[in-house]
Amino acid sequence: MSPNVEYTALPRKSSSEKNVFYEPLLKNEVESSTRHHDAGAGANRVLFWSTIGVGLTTAVSLLLSIFALVRSHSSSSVVQLSRRPNPYVYLDTILINTTRPIPSINNFPQVVLQVHNADSSRRMHESDRQRPTAFGTVYPDDRRIFVTDTMSTVAQFRNLDYAMESCVLFMSLPAVSATYDPEITLTPDSVIDVWILDESVELAQDMRGSLDRAAARRELLATLAFPASGAAQTKEFLCPSRAFTTLELTCSPKAASGCHVDFWQDRRGKPISGVYIVQSSTPIPRKSFQDPWESW
Repeated sequence: MSPNVEYTALPRKSSSEKNVFYEPLLKNEVESSTRHHDAGAGANRVLFWSTIGVGLTTAVSLLLSIFALVRSHSSSSVVQLSRRPNPYVYLDTILINTTRPIPSINNFPQVVLQVHNADSSRRMHESDRQRPTAFGTVYPDDRRIFVTDTMSTVAQFRNLDYAMESCVLFMSLPAVSATYDPEITLTPDSVIDVWILDESVELAQDMRGSLDRAAARRELLATLAFPASGAAQTKEFLCPSRAFTTLELTCSPKAASGCHVDFWQDRRGKPISGVYIVQSSTPIPRKSFQDPWESW
């Protein structure tokens, strides 16, 4: 036996206990037991304070989230931005002293949908010219303008470019050519009401629910007789950069002899015709887009 090993006496029991056999306990075993006890107590303290820390962190995170949510709801915003990143960072600083004239932009609607006037829920649907081919289904870039006493058309435009916020809506019949048939049906003296809808979010196939129902009509922009030749146009209206303009074309009660406008339009057709917006330049806003991480 090692000379360093010592015996340690166990605590004595009361004198009433008899015939009790005590195993000798080595000193190093006592010290080992004490060390294990101290280590367990230390681990418990670490676990306790870790739990406290996680709880405090969670509480702070929840409070910050609630504060941000309340702040976002309380702050008013004229334009609801979309999902795209801001492409116009610091252009207000770069172009502030620009005197060069900026040409206008012809802007065709990217989404055109129809609404049954008798449907109180204003559900939208799309007419298309898709057709099967040997290579699969072809979906041309044609959009249908269809306005009758029982049907209206919703058209959404993505406002293009920077500081091009003065817009005018033009309406005309597309030209018939050897390569394109717009299938025009027009009742003479059809009068169209042009409404601005209370809708600033993007209408897109990949955004669930965005194409389901048309928004409420917010403002009557113009009442125009649809021309059999030439073009009719509205007054100027604001079309903010990085936003969407959503319009609805309906038959006006002012139409005396019925109302029926139906044709297909192609934004690539020449001459430019159909239902489209012309955007013109506006003064450069100062300090308008300073956050490069602000999203569309």
